[in-house]
Amino acid sequence: MIKKLCKYEFRSIFRTIIPIYIVVIAVSIITSISIAMNVDYADVKYVDNSVQWAIEMNLPYKLQHIFTFVMSLAYFAVMVALFVLTVVIILQRFYKGLLCDEGYLMFTLPVKPWQLITSKGITAFVMTILSGIVSCISIFIMMLGSLPYPLKFLAELFSLQNWVRIFGQLNETVPMWGVYVLEFIILVIISSLASLYQIYASMAIGHLAKKNRILMSVVAYVAISMILSFVGGIFGVFSALTIQSSQNYLSINAGEAFLHALLIFSVITSIIEFVVFFVITERILSKKLNLE
Repeated sequence: MIKKLCKYEFRSIFRTIIPIYIVVIAVSIITSISIAMNVDYADVKYVDNSVQWAIEMNLPYKLQHIFTFVMSLAYFAVMVALFVLTVVIILQRFYKGLLCDEGYLMFTLPVKPWQLITSKGITAFVMTILSGIVSCISIFIMMLGSLPYPLKFLAELFSLQNWVRIFGQLNETVPMWGVYVLEFIILVIISSLASLYQIYASMAIGHLAKKNRILMSVVAYVAISMILSFVGGIFGVFSALTIQSSQNYLSINAGEAFLHALLIFSVITSIIEFVVFFVITERILSKKLNLE
């Protein structure tokens, strides 16, 4: 059933978010071209054919700068729009879908509240990842426009030989780098879900109020964030004292061991936060839901 719920959520979300993805990529391409037209290649000995046309166009200097400036503003605007739209959709799909009038329909379905919450979280997380990927791709496209040899750069970037050499050096200097990367990826995923469900839990708590529910949701989120910051600060102080009390804390082995322990500890705390926020949201929607 979760699969069907996610399919419904994705269908609703993509109708809104896909167009902005297309606009972001299109604007980044045009901006990259404008940057390529504006770069001074006079002192560059080698220039790719991919930017040779920009030199041959020989547009007026001021016109090039104006066009680049306008496109840079446009790129900044669509990136802000992408961020804002992503956040708004995440909030809107949960609030209107489960806590407002649409909630009457959703809770008449033969599904349990935890399934509804899970489907909302999965789709919101996937949309966040997609927005991040689109942003990174657009930044990469922009960067290519400032290079006099983008084709050579791409060839070096996707060279298998270069990556084999890089991984070989990593294996020699940091044998456990693969474990650290895996732990970091897990940490990013879990912490992102924990942050997402913190928002959901805050909205659920705020919905317990009879009036000013949106305001109370914001208050709940701020209060939870302050508590987490306070607890995190306490653990940070203890960690710093532990490092200072160690005689070998400057050694490479001790440093790697500390990094490994820190990542594991961060993953565990993120899992605890995720579970707590999920349970709070599920309990409120199951026992205390008031759609009036």
